[in-house]
Amino acid sequence: MTGELRRARWAVSAVFAVCGAAFATWLARVPAVQARVGLTTGELAVGLFGLAAGSVVTLVSAGAVLARIGSRAAVVVGAAVLCGGLPLVAFAPNLPFFVAALVVLGVGNSLLDVSMNAHAARVEEGYGRPIFAGFHAFWNIGGLVGSGAGAVMEAWHVPVTAHFSCAGAVWLAIALLAAVSWFLRGPDRGQGEAAFALPSRALVPLGVIAFCGFVAEGAVNSWSAVYLADVTGATPALASLGYFAFSSTMIAVRAVADRIVVRVGVVSFMRAVTVVAVAGFALVILVPTPVAGVIGFAVVGLGVAGMVPVAWSVASRKQPDAPGQAVAAVAACGYFGFLVEPVLVGALAEGMGLRWAMVSAVVFTAAVYLLAPSMRSSPVKSAP
Repeated sequence: MTGELRRARWAVSAVFAVCGAAFATWLARVPAVQARVGLTTGELAVGLFGLAAGSVVTLVSAGAVLARIGSRAAVVVGAAVLCGGLPLVAFAPNLPFFVAALVVLGVGNSLLDVSMNAHAARVEEGYGRPIFAGFHAFWNIGGLVGSGAGAVMEAWHVPVTAHFSCAGAVWLAIALLAAVSWFLRGPDRGQGEAAFALPSRALVPLGVIAFCGFVAEGAVNSWSAVYLADVTGATPALASLGYFAFSSTMIAVRAVADRIVVRVGVVSFMRAVTVVAVAGFALVILVPTPVAGVIGFAVVGLGVAGMVPVAWSVASRKQPDAPGQAVAAVAACGYFGFLVEPVLVGALAEGMGLRWAMVSAVVFTAAVYLLAPSMRSSPVKSAP
């Protein structure tokens, strides 16, 4: 193993942490931004639509960007846009500027996410063994750091303008140092070829798996605190523990998932984690008490943690001539799950209540079990 590869692995891990921390910086202080700009709930929803719109447009075009400039340059651009978007959001003087700033934030987050995963696939190829899930663990770690720092800034009454400006500068400096100094040099495989090539058929089931995995993650991200408070009667402090437990178990599993995949095989791994995730959701739904809910969401994290990173890792091997574009295609499918899930669960909750609306997440999660055989691929091989 060369020193260049080791440095690249840690550099990509740092960028994953930056992506998680930067986006969590925004999420942690949404109420403070809303109060500063003077937005109603409806106006905030318009801004969130802008965030989603920027994300979707970028996801659709990310493969073309990677084909043109490569993952290393795309990471630099994505980090600059994401981190630069934070102060734009904080200083927005009115609704139109706020919406535009969130569009920028969505563009930067999606471009950075897809491009860092594409470079992660390149580093994994060099290692000759699965290491993809470990990168995603750093995204979760960064998210906890960003949200924790946001909570401290809120407690200390630090203005969101100062917070976002400083945080954006720090996260950007880390990302640029990592990408410019230690990412792998030279073009990516497939860079410079047709920017708008259709993904291979082998990627379709992987895209569905990513979609289902993100629906499951989004169900916990968006609804765990609300579920625990409204359905189980948990106190606000206890309700917040659902997402914390979920994130903690995801970090633990992603730290070891690659080694487990090597030991048991990717199909067995995906089926096992699907069963675990479904069991966690079942506990949440069938035993509507605060403690059972927190434990259930922690179990869901144990199961869901490996689904998306392993799917992206396999995608890069299913389309070896252009792994970056393969990751971008599967990522785009996955992130549509994040966009669909809040609307789906919210609409179902109106008719049947939030408790039973969560069954939709179980259905999508269970589908991964049936799709697991599509994960078979050739082993990771070291780059020549």
